[in-house]
Amino acid sequence: MKNAQKAGSVRLRWRALDINEWRAIPKEKRETFERSKGKKNPPVRGADIPGRYFIDAYEAGNRHAKNLNLRTTYDPQANDETERLARQVIVNYGDMEWREKHRFEVKGKGQAPFSEFFDSLVQGRHWSWMGTQRLLKSFPLRDTPIGDIDYEWLSKIQTYFLNAPTRSNRNLSQNSASTYYAKIKAALQIATQRGLIRSNPAMNIKAIPSVPSQRVYLTIEEIQQLANTPCKIEEVKRAFVFSCYTGLRISDIIALTWDKVRNGRLAIRVQKTKVPDWIDLHPVAQQLVGTPGKLDEPVFNLPPDGTVWTVLQIWAATAGITKHISFHSSRHSFGTLMLEATNDIYLVSKLMGHSSVTHTMAYAKIVDARKKNAMLSLPGIEISHVK
Repeated sequence: MKNAQKAGSVRLRWRALDINEWRAIPKEKRETFERSKGKKNPPVRGADIPGRYFIDAYEAGNRHAKNLNLRTTYDPQANDETERLARQVIVNYGDMEWREKHRFEVKGKGQAPFSEFFDSLVQGRHWSWMGTQRLLKSFPLRDTPIGDIDYEWLSKIQTYFLNAPTRSNRNLSQNSASTYYAKIKAALQIATQRGLIRSNPAMNIKAIPSVPSQRVYLTIEEIQQLANTPCKIEEVKRAFVFSCYTGLRISDIIALTWDKVRNGRLAIRVQKTKVPDWIDLHPVAQQLVGTPGKLDEPVFNLPPDGTVWTVLQIWAATAGITKHISFHSSRHSFGTLMLEATNDIYLVSKLMGHSSVTHTMAYAKIVDARKKNAMLSLPGIEISHVK
């Protein structure tokens, strides 16, 4: 809606009743209206006469009107409420989902810029939608109308994702590119379901394939090495080790406020029900959160992502860690350590907020590999005289 209001493309209009009804209005009322408002609208107190509100919209080169089921009368008090409701429609009008729900006619639906439509979908969705939104802002063809998206456009955005730099000036991994492209495809499917386009142009186009990824994790000994090593920005150290003991992603760490940490417990959101589930914090994690602040204040105040990555690399190198770690390695470390400690894949899946235990199976493979390596690391002996 904000874009439409700034462009002045959607206005609230009021129109008096037809000529016969207008003539039926008492003369003094008509004169009061003409003196106070003339042809301007909507009416004001003192010039209250029967009429109706409608929306005058200019979108994608098309002008159209939508009548609202809101009428004025001779009653000034009732008209104030009617006008309030009419103006609320204007506030909501920019939300495509709201318009579809209330069956507002929108001509030239497919002419809406793709980036604008994608922005309307991001709030409240998985963090990967926000990552896609961030990258989309630098894509040269981001404002292509939804109805004009075709094979060529989709091929270009695939190439863009595969070569897009991250905040640490590295190219996206193929798996990240695959995830982000999947959100583009999902957005086009939503546009199809809402009738903005007839069919999803991405349905018959091969997506970016994902590849098996190696999860970089730390052993408890390596985490201890980091804990014993000074860090240029101590807040990065505090948040990273906290994540090793909770499994929170960096996006969750940034969004963590004090109302989600109470009496040594942490609120995590269960994927299926979306209802917070309170879990007990490990004593190390309790020590790391420190003294509680105001409920709406963040627990951690991290610098920008690029700075976090740089500080993390320097800190790890200083600690003698040769693994190529990222902040997400803390989450992988938590999953691996928890599975080793509990041998309960369903419990670990719940603690990590996985939508399916399938995602947690990757940690089971890591633990199995560690067990195998541990067995093979035993020193050998020579055996003789064995039949």
